Amino acid sequence: MSTPTVAPASGSPIAVGMPQVPRVRRTREEVEAAAVVNGEKKVLLAAPRGYCAGVDRAVVAVEKALEHHGAPVYVRKEIVHNRHVVDTLESQGVRFVNELSEVPEGSLTVFSAHGVSPAVVNEAAERNLRTIDATCPLVTKVHREAVRFAKQNRRILLIGHEGHEEVEGTYGEAPENTTIINNPDEARTVQVEETDDLIWLSQTTLSVDETLEIVAILRERFPHLQDPPSDDICYATSNRQAAIKKISPDCDLVIIVGSANSSNSVRLKEVALEYGARQAERVDFANQVDESWFEGVATVGLSSGASVPEVLVQEVLELLADYGYASVNEVVTAEEDIIFSLPKELRAEMKKAGDVDRSLGGHQR
Repeated sequence: MSTPTVAPASGSPIAVGMPQVPRVRRTREEVEAAAVVNGEKKVLLAAPRGYCAGVDRAVVAVEKALEHHGAPVYVRKEIVHNRHVVDTLESQGVRFVNELSEVPEGSLTVFSAHGVSPAVVNEAAERNLRTIDATCPLVTKVHREAVRFAKQNRRILLIGHEGHEEVEGTYGEAPENTTIINNPDEARTVQVEETDDLIWLSQTTLSVDETLEIVAILRERFPHLQDPPSDDICYATSNRQAAIKKISPDCDLVIIVGSANSSNSVRLKEVALEYGARQAERVDFANQVDESWFEGVATVGLSSGASVPEVLVQEVLELLADYGYASVNEVVTAEEDIIFSLPKELRAEMKKAGDVDRSLGGHQR
């Protein structure tokens, strides 16, 4: 198998990979014969991409919980929205549940990176569950804003996707004060009282452009609408979208590595198309890439969502090299060095056990 000219990412990927489903592919020669490629074959590899600090922190928290407590460790919902990560952790003894009623009383339970509502926290206490809160600190910031604004009797317009775990958690902090806005159409029709105390918040993984569009529509209808103290869309979401915006105009095809339930991964595909990519596709794994996508394609753009380990991107690069896309140019639009401390419940246990390995979660895989 050909090797692309980009160096592997530093750090160790999650060790256990997904079994790859065998498939019969057309050869490079057959694909090239199907359509003429005008220009040199190359890959534009977007950076930043992949794991963000909040995701890394959450995954490390589960790994450390396994280390210190043994299996099983229960996780409410998926720890992060990535099929590879979830399946790997399951193979190590993690049990993912949809509801806390599925967790035996007194068991160790981790709350996912997307956060939970106060009702879930209270239910865990009622069931005597030992809990580790792996909520991303940037999501926690939005929760705290919702609580503070509700105490000030403000009306909150929460921009986000109803049903997403993060939105459920934020909404649950102040349900009497909060109205969810899913899209621009809802922004045009939502009925709330025009008041000086109207403020908006957002899900952290939204499209930056669509969020700004929704805010503009709301502000036109409600001139007194106030902005939150700081941007709610997380740095990783913004950075990955900015990188895709940079490379998409030059790409015949953009491939996004990320799961279907990963909001930020789905947004990356949408952004690629909006900013000029001729075609954009999303895959979980390299074996899902259809070689017919390469017909007539000179430049392939490649990126991954914020919950995707780098090993999955490298596997796509290896496949691309097999089809002649061995020249890889990494396009860097920002540098990320943010790290978050692990959940306090874990830090105390690790300190007691003399465990100083990976006490921080950051962009390290």
